[in-house]
Amino acid sequence: MSMYFPSLKRIGVLETLFENDKGAYRWALVNSNNHVNYFKGLNREAVIACMKEPCIVFIDDKKYSLNVKDVIYIPKGKNALIYNESDKYSLIVIGEGNASQEYDVYVKRFKEAKGFTSGYEGYRRNIFNMIGENDLSDSLLVGYTEGWPGEWTSYPPHKHDDKMEVYVYYGLENRFGLQIVETEDSFVAHKVKDYDAVVILKGYHPNVPTPKTSICYLWILTQLFGKRAMKVEVHPEYKDVPMGKTHLKK
Repeated sequence: MSMYFPSLKRIGVLETLFENDKGAYRWALVNSNNHVNYFKGLNREAVIACMKEPCIVFIDDKKYSLNVKDVIYIPKGKNALIYNESDKYSLIVIGEGNASQEYDVYVKRFKEAKGFTSGYEGYRRNIFNMIGENDLSDSLLVGYTEGWPGEWTSYPPHKHDDKMEVYVYYGLENRFGLQIVETEDSFVAHKVKDYDAVVILKGYHPNVPTPKTSICYLWILTQLFGKRAMKVEVHPEYKDVPMGKTHLKK
């Protein structure tokens, strides 16, 4: 069960990709002349990921400068002004989830993330956890996956129906990838290009690029129920496929 969204074209407008009573995913293009005032529910926490170009986030009159692929956490009760100081367009991607605790604002820098290679030949990718289980958040998990050329990621196929997720893709350049989403009664393959998005509500969701191309993506998970965790369920037909080093838990 999933939804595909082509790369954003409208400037300075915060658009909602998906929202329910557990969380939401939104995005916008901003620059020096096109700001976004971001207001969320009082009991919602959020993360903002900056893509394409650097961006600026103001919270309580404090300025936070984000480089590409940096992530900022916004606790419940806080809102933000978002823009870019240049004429170039920054793509900002927002994930929201319900929160009972009120934490402090914090920034996670991509250059400081300790990435690692997961999988084996045919499904190797580099994983960068930005907000993990040990970071302060009630319902959100965030990171980046950067696949090796021509190889599968999110493989072996797995699902986490206790968490919804958004992928925003990059690194495909002028080529494309296929994002598969499979449930017990449906099978969908989305053709994705740079800065397209897919919201995954449930189901197994492996993906693959064209040969000699890397499929890379931001991922934001929102815990729907239960304790926030990277726990997944591997497709029964692929349980014999070794996972290698991984951030996932069976």
